[in-house]
Amino acid sequence: MLKNYLKTAFRNLLRNKLFSVLNIMGLVIGMVACLLILQYVQHQNSYDSFHENAEKIYRIANASAKDASKEGTSTFLGTGQALKSEFPEVKAVTTIIHGDNGLVNYQGKRFNEKEFYFVDATFFEVFPSFKLLKGNPKTALNKPYTMVLTQRMADKYFGTKNPIGEVLEYNGKVKYQITGVVENPPGNAHFRFNFLASNHDIRKAITQAKRTWTWPAFYTYIAFKSSDSPQKISAKLGGFLDKHLPEKRQGALKLALKPIQDIYLSEAGPGLSAGGDAQTVNILLIVALFILVMAWVNYINLATARATERAREVGVRKVVGAYRQQLIGQFMGEALLVNLLAIALTLLLIDYLAPFFERFAAISMMNNLWQNAQFWLMAGGILVIGTLLSGFYPAFVLSSYKPVLVLKGKISHSVQGRSLRKGLTLFQFAVSMILIGGTLTVYQQLQFMHNQALGMDIDQILIVQSPRVSNAEKDINVFRQKALSQAQVKSFSTSACLPGWFNGEVEQVKIKGQNGEGITQSQLLVDDQYIPTYGLKLLAGKNFTPGKVEENKQSVVINALSAQRLGYKPETIIDQKIQLRFRGKAKVYKVIGVVNNFHHRSLKQTITPAIFRYRNEGLDYYSIKLGTGNPGSTIAAIKAAYLKLFPNDTFEYHFLDNAYNAQYKADQRFGDIFSLFSGLAMVVACIGLFGLASFTLLQRTKEVGIRKVLGASRKTLLALLLRDFLRPVLLAGVLAIPIMYWGMTEWLKNFAYRMLVDGWLLALPLLMVGLVALLTVVFQTLKVTRNNPIKALRYE
Repeated sequence: MLKNYLKTAFRNLLRNKLFSVLNIMGLVIGMVACLLILQYVQHQNSYDSFHENAEKIYRIANASAKDASKEGTSTFLGTGQALKSEFPEVKAVTTIIHGDNGLVNYQGKRFNEKEFYFVDATFFEVFPSFKLLKGNPKTALNKPYTMVLTQRMADKYFGTKNPIGEVLEYNGKVKYQITGVVENPPGNAHFRFNFLASNHDIRKAITQAKRTWTWPAFYTYIAFKSSDSPQKISAKLGGFLDKHLPEKRQGALKLALKPIQDIYLSEAGPGLSAGGDAQTVNILLIVALFILVMAWVNYINLATARATERAREVGVRKVVGAYRQQLIGQFMGEALLVNLLAIALTLLLIDYLAPFFERFAAISMMNNLWQNAQFWLMAGGILVIGTLLSGFYPAFVLSSYKPVLVLKGKISHSVQGRSLRKGLTLFQFAVSMILIGGTLTVYQQLQFMHNQALGMDIDQILIVQSPRVSNAEKDINVFRQKALSQAQVKSFSTSACLPGWFNGEVEQVKIKGQNGEGITQSQLLVDDQYIPTYGLKLLAGKNFTPGKVEENKQSVVINALSAQRLGYKPETIIDQKIQLRFRGKAKVYKVIGVVNNFHHRSLKQTITPAIFRYRNEGLDYYSIKLGTGNPGSTIAAIKAAYLKLFPNDTFEYHFLDNAYNAQYKADQRFGDIFSLFSGLAMVVACIGLFGLASFTLLQRTKEVGIRKVLGASRKTLLALLLRDFLRPVLLAGVLAIPIMYWGMTEWLKNFAYRMLVDGWLLALPLLMVGLVALLTVVFQTLKVTRNNPIKALRYE
């Protein structure tokens, strides 16, 4: 029976080639778009699911006791071990310390390595899924100055040589013996590493300095004994920190547990690496479903539009004994065949397009795609649901025709059928407008951020990584003079952080002698040239004085917002003494200057109160302001001077504006992906409109002929016919505009500084869709109006 249905369906597809091609094209585009997005969404949601007993692994971090939304990603060094001692539900704990940029050296092979971490010996107890290829996970990091590295790093430094027992030098100071080689972490791990070194010596130094419960910079992970242990512990964590923290910090913080599988898409972020955005993932999922539904809508529209054409076939079949169920089976068979052909072409296209999409989305997610059970489940689900949704209504309508009326030629286009097609077409146009409006919003917001005044000058600033092996004051000063001797170099500054990066905080900042807890402010460690190099304007007071090291170390410069939060104006806070607490220690400084407010981080965050503290050594970055012109020769001269002074280091540099704008890379990528699939949605809508226009105009051939005989001009006919197609565009605009406005404003809430949603931004999608719809049908409409009316009157 099914074989006969499919054979009949195949003949029908060949007999109506335009209908078949349009349907299959629309479905293929919809299915390809949907499956690619679903794979992307599935990948984003799969982070850390590869871990054994992932449901038992949690990150524990500090959070505000007064505001639950202020949740951090790290905690104190002592937190993990204290939890292990006090709660029997805890199986194992490990603490991870980020090594920042480290210079790794092996027999003259020097590389600047970013994914360098210091961990406890218990690391592989918490994360047993990171399998050791060489070495023993239970003992690999037991001793001080031992290290485990990934397979790719073993290949990079040692080639085919066995690395076990070899020694790597870190930052020219510490030597680590390799005791293990671990598999490369998978792409869907929120924590990706290349080197895992024992943190034994760091723990010892912090404990001796009595900072175990004052410095919250440690990423701590817990493996519980059972999946219900986190709920049991959460109820007991209320006063845990207050038992261990110094008295002055009690009551301000609490601990928060975060399941490892929720970390990548959490608002707090992964901490150890850049995270994803749950809102973006959800938006793309909705887009995928809309595009697929639009493709199914095309099938329904075209099938019902051809109802009159196929009515006689249905009448004859019923006369010769066909039951309604058999007719429904036949039309469902046609839907199945079309969807089968579409899914087959879709799979071929995905196999070809997957590498391009991976590069476009900057993510690796298509490995072993054909062995991915979830992918096949999604493809099978699309086939089944698509066949049922696209086939049921046309089958129901066509099989309901009464044979007597059909054979007498009394069947007519039902008002209900026309209303349905208009409604579905309106839906397609509305979705297209919403997606185009979303695309315009993303790009306009990105443009707004790029053009926004930052309050500081980041153009033409060359950033050079400071040497790790030699960082002596005299060598830095020599390098400074060598750089400044270049004609294109305008200024030279050193700092511990850069614009665009989180720069650390100081707590309980307040005027000396003032009651209360004070406020938290950003802290920037800089030299006396930082403020002029970045073009910050002094509103009151002065900058740090060159050469007066001790005086500078007792002074601070603040921004205008800091002065305001402390209750002063810029000119009245000069010479005031302020007390700040950092890592549990309080110290008093004199305010010597106030600068303008500036965006040290992206425009997603509000400007924060900021304090500049002076430091003249041990800083990580050199900011070199260049003049206009080709910087190639200047950079080459700076590099030569650097390597001569610091021969055991590598010369690492970049331009600050590129690094600063990289903060928006994820938003730019989202905009690119969103615009791609918005375009595909528009193509699907146009395919459907083209097909619907073809069949609708064909059915009105006789009407056009009669009107021409009665004297209607081509212009009048064109206006009459186009009106029926453009009216849904206007109605779709009425429906889409409020939805667009709501969606735009909701998405823009992610940014502290955002553009205004103007009227043109709402009107432009309507105009774009209207223009595309007009161009899609105008050619066919002109062709109909040019026909000889005599031929039109003969048309059946």
